Amino acid sequence: MQTLYLLMLAVLWGTYVLLLVRLRKVFTGLNPILGWIAGLGYFVIAPFSIVTLRGGFEYPAVYEQSGNWGAVDLSRPQFLGPWIFVWLALMLACVTAFLSCPAPGAPATETRGISPKRLERIVLFSMSLLLADAALTIYLNGGIEEFLISHWYHRQDTLIERFGVIYILYMHASAALNVLFVGAAALYAAAGVRGIATRRRITAGVIFFLLLGTALHGNRIFVALYLLAFLASCWLSGRKKLLIALAVASPVVILVFSAWAWVRQDLSAIPESVGTHVIEAEMDNRAVTAMMDATEGANVLLLMHIIGDAGTRYDYLYGSTYARLLTFFEPRILHPERTRSFTEIAASNYEPGEQMSLNSTALGEAAANFGLLGIFVAPLVTWLAARWSLRLAAAPSPNALLSTVAFLMFIWFARSTFAENAMTLTGAAILVRVFAFDKNLYAAEPQKTPVQISGGSTCWT
Repeated sequence: MQTLYLLMLAVLWGTYVLLLVRLRKVFTGLNPILGWIAGLGYFVIAPFSIVTLRGGFEYPAVYEQSGNWGAVDLSRPQFLGPWIFVWLALMLACVTAFLSCPAPGAPATETRGISPKRLERIVLFSMSLLLADAALTIYLNGGIEEFLISHWYHRQDTLIERFGVIYILYMHASAALNVLFVGAAALYAAAGVRGIATRRRITAGVIFFLLLGTALHGNRIFVALYLLAFLASCWLSGRKKLLIALAVASPVVILVFSAWAWVRQDLSAIPESVGTHVIEAEMDNRAVTAMMDATEGANVLLLMHIIGDAGTRYDYLYGSTYARLLTFFEPRILHPERTRSFTEIAASNYEPGEQMSLNSTALGEAAANFGLLGIFVAPLVTWLAARWSLRLAAAPSPNALLSTVAFLMFIWFARSTFAENAMTLTGAAILVRVFAFDKNLYAAEPQKTPVQISGGSTCWT
C-alpha cells in the first residue's frame, strides 16, 4: 500500500509542477489563481506529502493533542479513503487550473510601472491605521502588562463577551485592514524584485508592523502570506539568486514558525516557553515536526479524520458553514441557532470541553458539509479563481493592488474556512475601491496595450 501511495504522490507533484510552469507563462503578477494554487501547495500538499512519505505522523506528547485527531497511520485501512479523497481533490484542482488558464499567445509586458512613491503612501497609510488598531487592542485588554500575560486566543473571547456584535464587526474590519497592509507591502516588495527603486526604511517598517501584528493577534498568518507573496514574486521574475537565498534561510524560518506556536501563549515568558516546549521537549524527529508546524500540518491530520467521520460519526453540515457569510453579523443572543464557525464545530467534535478552534483546510470544511461530493469544492474554487484572474488581467483599468490582495486571500482560503475569508476579502476589496488605491498607484492614467491570449481573451498590459 505504501508503494501505491508514493506513486500517486509522485503523479500529484508532477502535475503540480507542470501547472506552476503553465501559470508562470500565463500571468506576470500576483492574482487569485496563483494564490489558491500556492495555498494548496503550502498548506495541503506539503504536509500531506510529509505524512505520506513517513507512512503517517503523530505529534509528540508535549503538544497534548487529543487522540481523536492528533495522529494518522497510513498502514491502517481506515485512512485509505481519506487519503484518496485528498489526492483526488488536489488532482482535480490542478486539472481545472490547466483547463481554465490557456497559455498566452504573446508575452504580457507592462508599458509603464507603478509609482513607488504612491505605493509607499498606501503602505504608510495602512501602517498608521494598524498603529491605531494596536493601541486600541492593548487598551481594551487592560494595558501592556495585562496584554502580555493574556493568552492570545482568549483575548478576543473576553472582548466579544463585553462588546458583542460591535467587536465582531471590528475584528472583521481589522482583518481586512491587515490584509490591505500586507497586500500593499507585498506589491511594494514585488516592485523591488522587478527592479523598481524602493526604500529600505519602508521595507524595515513593513517587517516591524508584520511582527507587531503577529504579537497582537498571536497568528503568524500575515507573515506567512507576505513571505509566500515575496517568494512568488521572485519566481515570476526569475530572480534565481533571491530564490536560492530564500531556500538557504528557510530552515531558520521553519524553526521560528514552529517555536512561535508556544511563545505566543504568554509573551511575558518567552525564554521559559522556548526552553520547555522547544529545546527540552522530547521529539523523535525535530526537523519533521518543525516542518509540520510551519505548514500547519495539524490541519491535514484533522482533515484525514474529518473525511472518515463525516456522515458516520458526525452528521453532514449541508453547507451551513458556508451560509454563515449571510448571517455573520447577527448577535447570537438574538439568533441562538445560528451556525457556529466550522473551526468551532471541529474543536467541539475533536477537542470537547476545550475553548479553542481547529482548522482543517478548505478540504476539511468541504468534506464535513458535503461528504464525498466535497471533492468538487476545490476544483470549483479553482475555476472561480482562474476566471477572476483572467478578468482582472483583461480589465483596461489597473487592478494591481486588488489582484495582490486577492492572491493573499486565496492562500488563506486554502488554509481555513470559506465564510470568514470571504468577509475579509470583501472588506479589503471595499477599502481598495473606496480609496481608489489602484487608480492612485500610477502618476497618470496607465497606458495599456491589448495582448491576445489563446482562447479568445484579451489581456491589457
